[in-house]
Amino acid sequence: MKDTTFLQKFGKRMRDLRKINKMSQEKLAERADLSTNFVGALERAEKEPKFTTLVKIAKAFNVSLAELLNFPDDRKIKSSKPELLDKAAEVLKMTLDLLQGYKKEK
Repeated sequence: MKDTTFLQKFGKRMRDLRKINKMSQEKLAERADLSTNFVGALERAEKEPKFTTLVKIAKAFNVSLAELLNFPDDRKIKSSKPELLDKAAEVLKMTLDLLQGYKKEK
C-alpha cells in the first residue's frame, strides 16, 4: 500500500535537492542509473521507490540515505509529538545499520 504523504514529501525533497545541485531530471537519471520518466514520476509522487532506488538517488546527490529522507517540514511534527521523534530515530538507526551492511558487501 502506498503512503502518499511519504511519496509527496520524498518527491518534494528530491526536487529540492536536484535544484540545489543545479541538476536536471535527465542528469539525475543518468547519475542514478534510472530513466528520466521514472525520476519525474518519483518527483510527482506517482511511483514508490524501492530501497535500492533510494540508495542510487542518495549516491547521485552525494548525500547519506538519512539526509535524503530528512524532510525539513517534519520538524513541526516532531516537536509536537515526542513519540514520533523516538520512532524516527529508531528508523534512522535501522537504515544506517542497513547501509553499513550494504557498504561492507561491496
